[in-house]
Amino acid sequence: MSVVALIREARGHWVGEVAAAVHAAGHRAVLFAPPVDAAERASLAALVDDVVAVDDVYDAEAVAAKIRSAFGSPVAVLTGSDGAIAATARVAELLGVARCPAEVFARCADKSAVRAALATAGLPGPAFALISAASEAAAVVERVGLPAIVKPVNGAGSNLVRTVSTVDELAAAYELLATRLPASPDPRYHRPLGALDPSATFLVESFLNGPEYAVDVLIRDGVAEPVEILDKPLIDERKFELVLSCPPANLPAERAALVAEAASAAVLALGLDNTVAHVEVIDDERRGPTIVEVNAGRPAGSIMPLLARLRTGVDVFAELTALALGAPPPAREPAKLPIPLAMLILYAAGSGTLRSIGGLDEVAALPEVVDVVTTVSPGQVLTDEQETYAVNLVVAGFADHDDLAALHAEASKLIRLEVG
Repeated sequence: MSVVALIREARGHWVGEVAAAVHAAGHRAVLFAPPVDAAERASLAALVDDVVAVDDVYDAEAVAAKIRSAFGSPVAVLTGSDGAIAATARVAELLGVARCPAEVFARCADKSAVRAALATAGLPGPAFALISAASEAAAVVERVGLPAIVKPVNGAGSNLVRTVSTVDELAAAYELLATRLPASPDPRYHRPLGALDPSATFLVESFLNGPEYAVDVLIRDGVAEPVEILDKPLIDERKFELVLSCPPANLPAERAALVAEAASAAVLALGLDNTVAHVEVIDDERRGPTIVEVNAGRPAGSIMPLLARLRTGVDVFAELTALALGAPPPAREPAKLPIPLAMLILYAAGSGTLRSIGGLDEVAALPEVVDVVTTVSPGQVLTDEQETYAVNLVVAGFADHDDLAALHAEASKLIRLEVG
């Protein structure tokens, strides 16, 4: 039977979703990942057909050689691991099964390159600049203005993102990132982006003011198809999203169309094709729908794809698998819950090793809760600097955003994530 190679950098629930789609398409799913212990190997055995250890998933030549020696030529190579997407695309090129050039994914991994490409395409965007030393803060502010956002050029989520309102705050934010990133366990921060060192050079953007939306976009043979728009009605002081809901409340149809058009235009301007992208958009009060970031080669994280599937019938993991295989689109089932749905996210407080998760049964008993999904497990090391969706709830039957905020507060009292 033909093989689809899945490449994973760290634990992720996407493996089971993609493996199920691979099996449904009639292929074997073989996972290539850093060495795992016996317990994890046993849990993976229920999802994939084999697990092959690789020393460095970012070494495309070595991974391609390992795949070729073990299984010959696979019919597809794909990943849902954000930091491994560019390397996986290069593996696919080396094995002759690429559906989109690896250089496109490499460009999308560099937020400053994305900003430049979108500006060249004439799409609205914030003023932006790179900062490589605290002494450059005043000059950067001259270009970007205040308030501004400082972020890693190859980061994800809200990890180490800072808002600054003065030159001194920008200089301090630079010093903070320059101290924290070199010590980060996330390997993406340690891989050069061309001549740029992402642990010492950061992106500064002018502040966008407006509601924020998330949308997955399918790109097939040059045609972009937005799947579903989610809004973010509740965000904490770290800018971690606590609630996502769909359809967005109080978003007129014409405004929703503009948000979807902005996401579609961005992925096409970046050269993405035959893949999936997760796009974040702020409907800025001056610029209109403006791209915040483009996560190329993968759908949204955690259970956001589940919300889209329940509401629309579109399985983005099955779509991603078909795109990687060069196969026709998968059959789409009718929507199971074509009603307003939301996702509540519970994070661990503090940093350290996760000892236990309590309160799952209690929160599952809440009448609004449709499903409970955990993406972490005891023994995993967590940090409150990283936007790690620990416990996720699918909820329905809420009235408005205030109702969702109250429900999140109630769930937060029930869930106990003990970190030590």
